[in-house]
Amino acid sequence: MSSVAQLVSVAQLVAALGGVASCRELAEYGHSAEAVTRAVRIRAVTRVRNGWVAVQGAPQSVLTAVRAGGTLACRSALAPLAVWTADDARVHLRIRRYGAAPPNESASVVHRALPLAGLLPARGGVDSPEWAVAHAVVCQGRRDAVATLDSVMHRGVMTRRRLETVLAQLPRKYADLLLLCDPRAESGLETHLRLLLRSVGIHLRVQVSISGVGRVDLVIGDRLVIETDGRTWHSDRESFANDKRRDMALAERGYLVLRLSYQQVLFESEYVLHVVRGIVERGEHRWNGRHRRAGLVLL
Repeated sequence: MSSVAQLVSVAQLVAALGGVASCRELAEYGHSAEAVTRAVRIRAVTRVRNGWVAVQGAPQSVLTAVRAGGTLACRSALAPLAVWTADDARVHLRIRRYGAAPPNESASVVHRALPLAGLLPARGGVDSPEWAVAHAVVCQGRRDAVATLDSVMHRGVMTRRRLETVLAQLPRKYADLLLLCDPRAESGLETHLRLLLRSVGIHLRVQVSISGVGRVDLVIGDRLVIETDGRTWHSDRESFANDKRRDMALAERGYLVLRLSYQQVLFESEYVLHVVRGIVERGEHRWNGRHRRAGLVLL
């Protein structure tokens, strides 16, 4: 390999690893420390800190984690995989279990590595999904943790069996989380709402298919349909219009529709529960004689 070709391939490899790489990782692909130094000299890559380089345009969150002596972790490592986690704009990073805490990291969340074995290592300054999920479970509240696990399985990031292996290494209080999971959930809001309603004994079905409409998030009884609208999932005009068409189609078939926002599900849950309980107590979630005489579509 010529000198120029090797310099180019160093930068290409760093880019392929996500924009940031350790010299140890580059050495695994045959690039010596001297080759990396030459790439730095011609500005094909830049040094992030001792033993680490990056290409132009590398993710700022990864750079922040690596400069602090860690790897991008927890919620921050799951975000690029479109896995649902509780909102937190701070960078989450993982350092060695007994390593020195990085100074001046008040804008970041520093996790000391959990005592886990058999997990895939970080690559390109970013934790593997296994490490990220383990820390996200410990970092978040129970409902958020279940929502993350639902999302991980729904998106095919990890299998249930692999999650069992990872969670088995966590403290006992996390042992039952998978029992609460349902990988059919299409959003964290749906998971939150499912857990909220079931916690007070309200029976429901998830991802129910209704003729002429398609799948809906939750159905209580015969006809109470609850849909959840995330901020990013329903922000464009076309999705908004489609939601309204679905709501009309459901109403035409006799269904009672509640469409709940991010704010309502996460921060107004007591009021949501009050409204849903009222509907159930009045029996409005069930078909009645009027619906049957009208020949409405029934589940």
